Amino acid sequence: MSFSWVCPTVGTVSSVLCSVYVEILHEALPWALELLFLDLVVFLMDQSIWAQYGPPPQPYIWAVPGALIPTGSDVSIFCRTPPGVTTVRLYHYEPYGRWFDHTPEGAQEVFEFSLQRMTHENVGVYYCEYRKGGEWSQKSDLLNLVMTGVYKEKPSLTVDSGPQGFSERNVTLLCHTPHSFDTFIFCRGGNASLPQNCSSQSHNTFLISPVSPGHRRTYRCFGSTKNNSFFWSLPSDPLELSIPVSSASNYILDNRVRHIMAIFIVLTLGVLLLDAWKSRREPMGPLQSPKMRT
Repeated sequence: MSFSWVCPTVGTVSSVLCSVYVEILHEALPWALELLFLDLVVFLMDQSIWAQYGPPPQPYIWAVPGALIPTGSDVSIFCRTPPGVTTVRLYHYEPYGRWFDHTPEGAQEVFEFSLQRMTHENVGVYYCEYRKGGEWSQKSDLLNLVMTGVYKEKPSLTVDSGPQGFSERNVTLLCHTPHSFDTFIFCRGGNASLPQNCSSQSHNTFLISPVSPGHRRTYRCFGSTKNNSFFWSLPSDPLELSIPVSSASNYILDNRVRHIMAIFIVLTLGVLLLDAWKSRREPMGPLQSPKMRT
């Protein structure tokens, strides 16, 4: 393949520059075409591997000691990948949009990214991915890293004592906060370190329904704001909610007794009606005089 260029009239500045450009292109074009061809071959090979074996498996991400970290505490984010990867990348997706790369050593599959002393810059959404065979994997699930204790006001969690606060089936909890929060977080469990055990809402009442006999669980609440959803207050003291089994058992026993009595009455009435119906249908036999003994 050959290319030709026509330069302007000889003796002008533009003609001299044109001649220089032509020489450069004649030397560089073959190399550029070769590199373009090699890139095309690698791309087609990657697409063939992808189509044959499918996309690389999704990495797994988690945080230790958890995703809810007190101010100033340390946290480590871990990413698990299949063996043979060349690069592991942890994205701090929101709100900063930065990343950290890790190069594996040998057949390493678990990678640790340490964050010393939890600060405002560490909160947000994280995910990880890896590079293997020239392709980046799909993203891991999102990890929401939250800092607690940003607001020093400590909320309190109580059971609503109103007429609708407690019943045999429902329980309502109230989160009292001295600060003007517009977001309230209720968490199940004593340490409340996993966001999946927490639910966020715009009001300070939390309905637990249904409540079964013997229900026993610990709850906490936090306060936050919509503008800074990754900054939470100190946690409330744990509230242990326990539904007595005795009252529930008596309630169940009374229902069973009522059912048994109703069945017994219906069966008794049925037997009496059946006897009365039979007695009306049986004919009266002839009267026989008693025999005299001799």
